[in-house]
Amino acid sequence: MSHEQVFSYYKGLVPFLHQVLGPNSEVLLHDIRQPDSSIVALAGNLSQRSIGGPLTDMALKQIQSKKYETDPAETNYPSYTVDGKMCRSSSYYIKNEQDELIGLLCINVLVSDLMNMRQMIDDMICLSTEEMENTLNISHKGEKLGQNLDELMKSLIDEVLEHYDLTHCLLSIEEKEKIISDLNEKGVFLLKGGVAEVAKRIDMSESSVYRYLSKIK
Repeated sequence: MSHEQVFSYYKGLVPFLHQVLGPNSEVLLHDIRQPDSSIVALAGNLSQRSIGGPLTDMALKQIQSKKYETDPAETNYPSYTVDGKMCRSSSYYIKNEQDELIGLLCINVLVSDLMNMRQMIDDMICLSTEEMENTLNISHKGEKLGQNLDELMKSLIDEVLEHYDLTHCLLSIEEKEKIISDLNEKGVFLLKGGVAEVAKRIDMSESSVYRYLSKIK
């Protein structure tokens, strides 16, 4: 099947899956050849995204980690909408006949209300556990749904740079290597303008960033 035929098939599944899963769901089809504008089909609007939106932080990480080489999908991981509501998310890896990753079929199901109900029940029976408390307080650790390209890039870079003091001292060579390696794992350099933005944020030339990347790879 050609690339277009594969995506035509999966586009037909998007509204079907949304109807089956109900109004508290969202189904998206990503073409990873264009990470900056990967969304080619969607049904549901939990994350307030639209056709032409970018990949998420989690999707970029999945691509960079090459999990698709050993697993057909990644299922039931936490994600969060822009207004902080929790979802249960899954990604199915779409490959071509050469076994190359070409797309992602992603499903998000809103579970915030269910989480709140579980907390209420747990409070009523007085058996609250540390695990429950941790689950309800990790909203910053899951996939971030609904970010535009600029927000996505800033969020990914901020997550790495928050561990460094960039105000009073220069970064060492080792620190720069670690920062660029961590950002590469997150998929920042798959995004258009990623190298330029990282260079600006850590006061390096773009050619230096490319040089560090070539060492890493």
